[in-house]
Amino acid sequence: MEYSRIYAKFVSELKYEDLNEAIIEKAKMHFLDVLGNILGAHEMPWSQMVIRIVKQMQGTSQSIVLGEKGKYPMLMAALANGTMAHGIDADDSGARPSWAHPGACIIPAALAAAEAENVSGKELITALVAGYEVSCRVDSAVYPGLRNRGFHATGVVGAIGAVAAAGKILGLSEDELVNAFGLAGTQAAGLDEWLTTGDMSKRLHAGKAAMNGVLAALLAREGYTGPSSVFEGKYGLLTAHAETYDLDRLTEGLGEDYKLLKCKFKPYACCHELCSPIRMALELQEEHGIKIEDIEKIRIGLNHITAENQLKVAETPLHAQNHPAVAVAIALVEGQVFMKEFFDCYEDPMVVELGQKAEVYTDPVIDEVFPTKIGTRLEIFTKDGTRFHLFEEDKPPIPNSFIKEKFTEFASMTLPSDKVLRIIEQVDTLEKLETISSLSSNFS
Repeated sequence: MEYSRIYAKFVSELKYEDLNEAIIEKAKMHFLDVLGNILGAHEMPWSQMVIRIVKQMQGTSQSIVLGEKGKYPMLMAALANGTMAHGIDADDSGARPSWAHPGACIIPAALAAAEAENVSGKELITALVAGYEVSCRVDSAVYPGLRNRGFHATGVVGAIGAVAAAGKILGLSEDELVNAFGLAGTQAAGLDEWLTTGDMSKRLHAGKAAMNGVLAALLAREGYTGPSSVFEGKYGLLTAHAETYDLDRLTEGLGEDYKLLKCKFKPYACCHELCSPIRMALELQEEHGIKIEDIEKIRIGLNHITAENQLKVAETPLHAQNHPAVAVAIALVEGQVFMKEFFDCYEDPMVVELGQKAEVYTDPVIDEVFPTKIGTRLEIFTKDGTRFHLFEEDKPPIPNSFIKEKFTEFASMTLPSDKVLRIIEQVDTLEKLETISSLSSNFS
């Protein structure tokens, strides 16, 4: 059986009643987290550029763009919300081994389709789970071969998760879903060259993945066909995009081992692998009263993929969010970090000077267990010869209470406090909503 058929059967047959309480609660937290990320990115220049284009498009009023009045065609809403969801780099990461940011693609696609179809909260939750399960497995199958060939996993894998979620909501049959996966796969794209240049293209990858997923589902519903061998074929997604891949990972545990439960949240608006060195640097600084002017050298030991990001002086915010030396320097100079510091402080002369004192390297102990575990070794050397050291084998989990605090901080940048609280309450009881429209009305 072709893998697109296996996925189509899983998605079409998945029911809300199949999901246990842990999966449902995790899905709601990821939904809330992405909604917050969208609102937090609303005023960013790349977000506003996409929103202006969306507003120029004419079409049926179907779905909201968070932070804006009115409704837009679902394709345009998915594009705008997806771009914003990835617009500040605070969005979730997939289950290991993986590299993509699934929520920024899946949730905007699902939300756009859910509003157009006026589905219930239970239907939306089920579609989100379907999207995460497919996305995480494809992501794991091509990791790290996709990255080694220069592709951005979020743009490539995100389209597959988005079409699974959108297709579920749009009521596609098993055969239609097979075509939808093929159509999403042939659109899957996104280059990692932004790591070098620090440009805006990374933000767009999630938006296009969400949009492409919705488009693929709509076309398939009309009878448009796509390659059923899109995953394993001679010229399929895996062979075209990845130097190496593992077909077994496409289906292992499907329907039993829910990958959503292992997806990770971010405490800071930056690359997930930089969150630990940032937190560890702040812990050492607070515990030992380390002053910036006393620091002689910083050593940051990471896995070999993250250690490739060797830039020490950022030219753009995206550089600051993805290069360890810069991110740790910002955290130490500011004494705190969440989001705005990455956008406002990377050109600070003290940050520039401290970043140049940092050495980023591949730690063999950490790399041996990567990507099963994401470890960090941080050393700060002061001019008097003192060495401060922390080692972490893996990242600690983030509690739901933090996700609600994070959402509140991001959402409050765009919405009044009464609407922020109402959204949290409605997401907490999302399964009780008869239609998603009662939630959507709070986002403008």
